[in-house]
Amino acid sequence: MLTDCYRFQVERRGHTFNEDTATAEHIRKAAEWLVGKSEKPGLFLFGKPGNGKTTLADAIKQLIDTLYYSNYSNERKQVRKIPASRLVDLARDERNELLADLKGTELLFIDDVGTEATSVKVWGNEVSPMVELLYQRYDRQLFTVITSNLESEDDIVNRYGDRINDRFAEMFDYLPFDNQSYRHRLTPLK
Repeated sequence: MLTDCYRFQVERRGHTFNEDTATAEHIRKAAEWLVGKSEKPGLFLFGKPGNGKTTLADAIKQLIDTLYYSNYSNERKQVRKIPASRLVDLARDERNELLADLKGTELLFIDDVGTEATSVKVWGNEVSPMVELLYQRYDRQLFTVITSNLESEDDIVNRYGDRINDRFAEMFDYLPFDNQSYRHRLTPLK
């Protein structure tokens, strides 16, 4: 089913789905994580741009959303998706309760971690929305899927510090994407 959701995500953007070895392996590992072969509540998809991380995370979201809204489930759950860059905007708006809600939402997908500003001034105070969000989710051990172009432990340490890196190791299964980009390269007009 996860492969079907992945195919849908590729085809909805007008591309043809070709299940190469790397894609099949990524889907297999994500499916194993989803069915509980790991006790970690998070999945960290990382690597260079354009190689299927967000597509796979969107497929995971689609699968969970579909299963929970089907006739097979009495529960109604949905994976919430937010771009990491949006967290800074949410932190600046003191009336916005969405950031507080994200800290406790049961199922969360954060896209493009590492693209957001590391900190922001709110009423003269320096806050780090991503760090605060990850601390809360770590403390509660909540389902969290993250995509990122951060490619190593050093990248995480340099951006967020040792404490977050240490929590990443405990909270997330790491799924590296080291395959080539699937995005078509620009071609000159003739």
